[in-house]
Amino acid sequence: MVTSRKLKLRLLSMFSLAALVAVVSLSGSAGAAGQPTPGQARKELAQLNAKATKLGRQYADVIRQLALANQQLQLLKEQTGGYRAAFDAMRKRVAKLAAVAYEQGAVNSPLVLLISASPQHILKQASILGELSVGDAAELRQYLNATRLLVSSERVMTRTQERILDLKHALDTRLAVLKALNRKEGNLLPLLTLEQLATTGHPYLNPLRLVSGLVPERVDMGVDFSGGGPVYAIGAGVVTQATMSNGGWPGGGWITYQLTDGPAVGEVVFVAEDVIPTVQVGQKVTPHTEIGHMTNGYDGIETGWAMLDSASSESELAEAGGISGAGPFPTAIGMNFEYLLRALGVPAASNFGSPAAGLVPARYQIDWAKALR
Repeated sequence: MVTSRKLKLRLLSMFSLAALVAVVSLSGSAGAAGQPTPGQARKELAQLNAKATKLGRQYADVIRQLALANQQLQLLKEQTGGYRAAFDAMRKRVAKLAAVAYEQGAVNSPLVLLISASPQHILKQASILGELSVGDAAELRQYLNATRLLVSSERVMTRTQERILDLKHALDTRLAVLKALNRKEGNLLPLLTLEQLATTGHPYLNPLRLVSGLVPERVDMGVDFSGGGPVYAIGAGVVTQATMSNGGWPGGGWITYQLTDGPAVGEVVFVAEDVIPTVQVGQKVTPHTEIGHMTNGYDGIETGWAMLDSASSESELAEAGGISGAGPFPTAIGMNFEYLLRALGVPAASNFGSPAAGLVPARYQIDWAKALR
């Protein structure tokens, strides 16, 4: 009786284990069936790349429009400032004329309007200026002309600011889609062998591949190099800054471009110091575009992640630790860019792998070697 009961329990346990193995096997088979083959992965990857390329071009167009709109806004601000100064000067002169006319009893009201700071209100009530002496007509015409110029310039500036907000919204929308496409691509890449990836390729290339006498130096806010020759864009993007007059960096050169493809889509790269820009703001670039020329100067160049507004290095923002030119070095965000360059075949910096200060913002890809296999 006892033996029979033990046998039944043993048989029941064996049956349960077999059933569990069967369920696991079936679920494993179902999971394997749901995973695309390398051939399917390559086909899907090609489709995703085509979508990303098309969207990247649209994104690049919006970045170019935004760069031009920001330039226009800066010019409008300067122009409007000049019109405002002229308006204020004329307002004071006309206010004196109004005061004299009022004291002489030539005007029935104090014409407070004439010293109003609102040029729009002045234009609406311009007929009141006719109460002043005819001899003052020339100055009144100048006053009204200055007012019209100011109002017109302010209206254009407002429309430009609204357009910039629309463009920024369009950028955010496209960037979200681009990042989603790149995440899908990232899920497919591990299914392909290195040989298959060689025919598929990735969108980034070594930007310093043709620099003569390239010597890697230290990682600080970015990564430092000496040598002379062409500097290329890492990947497809749009130039957001290109100047020789950036006083914050030794040597003065400052080039930034926003990537429109690949794992770092939307991020901004800077090249600074002893570099002469060979591109213009708004220009589209590819990994085969020379964006600047290293002059083999005393300071060499520095390259790394820039702020999204291209103002300076990302390391200076609080999100990355707020580290400027005074250090401590290497910065974590600078080392992150160093890992990207290493993955592209650039020689290691002198302090590669050293303990880093600051933070790497969450949006940056950490494992570049895996992302760019």
